[in-house]
Amino acid sequence: MDARSDKLRDRISSERVVSAHPAYNAVELTITSPDGSERSKPAIRHRGAVCVVPLLEQPGRAPRVVLIENDRVIAGQRLWEVCAGGIDEEESPAEAAHRELREETGYSATSLYPLGEFYTSPGMSDEVMHAFAATGLTSVGQDLEPWESITVHRMSTSDVFDRIDRGEIRDGKTIAALLLAVRRGYLDPR
Repeated sequence: MDARSDKLRDRISSERVVSAHPAYNAVELTITSPDGSERSKPAIRHRGAVCVVPLLEQPGRAPRVVLIENDRVIAGQRLWEVCAGGIDEEESPAEAAHRELREETGYSATSLYPLGEFYTSPGMSDEVMHAFAATGLTSVGQDLEPWESITVHRMSTSDVFDRIDRGEIRDGKTIAALLLAVRRGYLDPR
């Protein structure tokens, strides 16, 4: 339990698993307010995930960013994203980041730098996304799951941020990870 949880007004008084999945559980929470009233709320309990900002270094120039175009059936469209995925059981966030980078982009990295972590959708899930920057990239070929349809793109930092400004990059984890990469000095948005 987080040290800040004692400051919450409401508390979870019970939790029932509605549907179990290897990476997360759909649960029904009973939430109790200070006045004793209770309400029910569906939620997702998640093992956690990673996202990676892969940077292709270019001597004397700004790095190129490796993004993917990913079929997102739930959103009903292909989205521009940084590579990402769930943390497998017994796997550290860094191990998951190396694996997802290789599987989705076809690159391995000699260096992985933690950028930060954030909740993806705290109104409905406890999923924590661990963001990384990857450098020292070597092409090793994609290793996609049979159901994945992912296209790899290499683009300038200015092109990436122009796409955000134009609303072409709409994926929240991607925008957050790129912002963290800028704030940590790995990217210059100009």
